[in-house]
Amino acid sequence: MHEDVRGCATIADVRAAADAAFQPSDHVRIGAEVEWLVYRRDDLTSPVTADETASTAAGELPAGGVITIEPGGQLEVSTRPFDSPDLLVDAIATDAATLVERFARRELVLVNLGYDPIRPPTRTLDVARYIEMDRYFRARSPAGVQMMNATASLQLNIDFGSDPEKTWRCAHSIAPILLAAFANSPTADGRTFSTASRRQLVWEATDPCRTAFAPSDPNAWVDYVLDAQVMTRHGRAQVDDLTMRAWLASNDLPTLVEVDFHATTLFPPLRPRGFLELRMIDAVPPLGRTAAIGTVWALLTDEAAGALAAAAVAPHRGLWERSLEYGIGHPQVATTTSDCLSIAADALELRHPDVADGCRAWSSSLTPAAAASADAVVTGMIEPA
Repeated sequence: MHEDVRGCATIADVRAAADAAFQPSDHVRIGAEVEWLVYRRDDLTSPVTADETASTAAGELPAGGVITIEPGGQLEVSTRPFDSPDLLVDAIATDAATLVERFARRELVLVNLGYDPIRPPTRTLDVARYIEMDRYFRARSPAGVQMMNATASLQLNIDFGSDPEKTWRCAHSIAPILLAAFANSPTADGRTFSTASRRQLVWEATDPCRTAFAPSDPNAWVDYVLDAQVMTRHGRAQVDDLTMRAWLASNDLPTLVEVDFHATTLFPPLRPRGFLELRMIDAVPPLGRTAAIGTVWALLTDEAAGALAAAAVAPHRGLWERSLEYGIGHPQVATTTSDCLSIAADALELRHPDVADGCRAWSSSLTPAAAASADAVVTGMIEPA
């Protein structure tokens, strides 16, 4: 992109950036952003601030993961991209083991759970981006405050390969089964329990113009960007209904930096960033991470497996909505999810047998569980030493 003589962005710049978001690649790599909730081992109700999380996690990681801290004190590790799912699984396990030791020294635990059902959502990270996001959401969306401060996910990032449109459309097909298979936030309040992802329900309610599904046509991504409401304008939270399209048509144009920032505040379940981000997966324990990584890799890199999965999903209209509301508690969702994980495992068997085993083992574990206490849910998801 380029700035015009006034240093301002134009719609043409936005269109160029939207096209660049679907970048083809000669080969495919996969990476992850792994998040954990952080608790005190002896008092689950006590907050752990962002500063405490940061100081505890500090230091290089053996597999090269990069540590960042989320607004509510959640821990995130971003991996580099790897050429196979096995390498990614191993890298996460290696870095996680180091982090578990660091946190154990301070009597803290890392918890693989999509939503914190015990503590109120409280921002403790004073970074300009999150301060403005917090102001924006407090003015219009309580769910946005929950999203920032009480959720954790496993975001998978994968190259588009030689045909970004085909990958994008296939990802749309399998999104409902990824949501259902890896839902791991059964309660938001410790009183009501469900097989659905409470985390994804919070994200959906946050701000529909920036968290709803982007269309399956890649050419429509530019309209998604343009029609989303602006979160900040010239460094201040924007709480009216100004869209990026309207801002670009005004007499007070945004800069390219502001347009780029706007794009980073859009959080659909699938987001193109020059590679594909899959954002509908809850934070899950190690076996779930293996299965999620394997499923995404198999169904988006093996053309035959992807076609079989898309065919399994195709007859069921509204599968995303049912996955969102019921998870695997809906019989149709449960059957389709099991079928797709089986397809993925079969595709992985020859080259990645351990990952294939993980897919099968996770699929076998997907049975609706009886309601438990919030404490039991949290302690049951502690990252193993």
